[in-house]
Amino acid sequence: MTRKYAFFAVEGDSDQIVVRQVLRIFMGMNLWNGKRETLSNIWLRESDVVPTYSPTTSGDVYKRASIPSLLYSDSISILLFEGGGSNLIKHVKALLDATGLHNELAAFAVFVDADNEDLRTKVKRYRDGFIGYFPDFPDSPGKIAIGDPGPSAGIFVFPNNRDAGVVEDLVLECGGIVYPSIVDHATSYVNNFEVNLKGSIEWEPFGRQKAIIASVASLLKPGKSNLVTLKDNDWISESTMNSQMLQLVIHFCKQLLEI
Repeated sequence: MTRKYAFFAVEGDSDQIVVRQVLRIFMGMNLWNGKRETLSNIWLRESDVVPTYSPTTSGDVYKRASIPSLLYSDSISILLFEGGGSNLIKHVKALLDATGLHNELAAFAVFVDADNEDLRTKVKRYRDGFIGYFPDFPDSPGKIAIGDPGPSAGIFVFPNNRDAGVVEDLVLECGGIVYPSIVDHATSYVNNFEVNLKGSIEWEPFGRQKAIIASVASLLKPGKSNLVTLKDNDWISESTMNSQMLQLVIHFCKQLLEI
């Protein structure tokens, strides 16, 4: 069987873990073991598609390269690339220019947060950024263009291709299914946190959602970060597959990869 290749670009760590869990749990993908000798040749390029950490070349001993996730089955290999938030288009274009990967892919997808931006405006920015590489890149959130014969392309805008928000909104919807009491108490705690302070908190946009997840994480994984609880606990799992937001991501990935 000939293996196909796909490139998924995400904004940040949380997006990467959520999409990775979807591919693993609901689509039967295996996670790469981290050994370069087991990589498919397509991911071994001079420009370091999968970079090697080296403080001597980065010039900063504290700065580590962002390592993408790689998942695979007998029929497909998927690179899950963290694009660095608002720099996603620039970083992905630089990688495509250096490697020519877009000429070898069966599918390409972008996963981004809606934030408070108009969704059409946001999608247009990504379409304008990638239309030169993927001529069928869609113009609507959640839409997929099935390539014929070129690569299929799509864009998913968290949390649900419709509303303002972030991937953490999806995580909390799932958490309300699998950890309802803990999430309720954590939400109450965060919402009333300012009452016990002398001054108000200047939350970053959607910071409350992250604070609620962190509060739950402090109980499920004491001393660990939000990223660890997303990987190790049941936020994205068979137990939460009935989440409407999660179902949208699952359907998007299956349709894009034609599974």
